[in-house]
This record gives sequence, C-alpha cells and structure tokens, in this order.
Amino acid sequence: MLHGLFMAVALCVFGYAYFVSLSIVNVIAHKEAIAESDTLQSQVGGLEQEYFELSRNVTPALGESLGMTPTSNTSFVRKPGAVGTVTGAKTDI
Repeated sequence: MLHGLFMAVALCVFGYAYFVSLSIVNVIAHKEAIAESDTLQSQVGGLEQEYFELSRNVTPALGESLGMTPTSNTSFVRKPGAVGTVTGAKTDI
C-alpha cells in the first residue's frame, strides 16, 4: 500500500511538472506571436504609407508624359443579369 501511495504521489508530481512546463511553453509562444504580429503591423503600415505616397503622384499629367491619351466616345457594356446588354454604342453603319 505504501508503494502505491508513492506511485500516486510521483504521478501527481510528474503531471504537475508536465502541465506547468506546457503552460510556460504556451506563454512563450504567445509572446512570440504578439511580437510577430507587431512586426507585421509595422510592415503593413509602411506599405500603406508607400502606397499613399505613390498614389499621390499618379495624375493625368503623369499619364500624358508617359504617352497616354484621354479616351473619348467610349462605349460601355452593362451586364445586369445573365444576359449582357450594350449601352451607348455607336450605330454609324
């Protein structure tokens, strides 16, 4: 009976140590995940800033300097459902 009691106490100590170490590993993993999340947020913030800086530079004058021309007399296709319809098309036949 004493042997069984020692085994039960040893099993409880082993279980306690296992779950405490598991909790410590989870806390460390949580801190690393937060640090990685902060790094990703700062990278996304930098990319957003770069996007807004670049989007301010896109102007009609920039398009003309690149050889683009404004469009005129355009026709658009509108598809309200399964069947497509053309609106604004020229019929100069």
